[in-house]
Amino acid sequence: MDDFKNQMYVIEEFLELVKSKQDRKASFDPEYNYAVYSSKEEFKPEMKIFIGDPLDIGENDNEILPDFVFHNKLNYMCSDENIQDVVDLAFTQCADVTPSQLITALNHYLEKDDFLDFK
Repeated sequence: MDDFKNQMYVIEEFLELVKSKQDRKASFDPEYNYAVYSSKEEFKPEMKIFIGDPLDIGENDNEILPDFVFHNKLNYMCSDENIQDVVDLAFTQCADVTPSQLITALNHYLEKDDFLDFK
């Protein structure tokens, strides 16, 4: 079902999954919710990312990381909605957008909370 989760990917491979919508169902399914984690502070070409369960919020609004993320000292990068929105919009605007352009668009969105325009 959600067997794409709890795995490491090279960023470009995962962007292909998002582009082809293999990371979600046509109708909402909470089993498909995920977050993107990495050892870096921003997305870079050929970097490894971990796709895992979203953060939990505990008492006193503490973030509770998935075990793998915590033990490997990974950083929360973005939510499934963030990466899907950026990738979907980029492909709507430019059918032949490259992985490096998507990485730039993701970093732009995460830094500025604004979409990069490919038109």
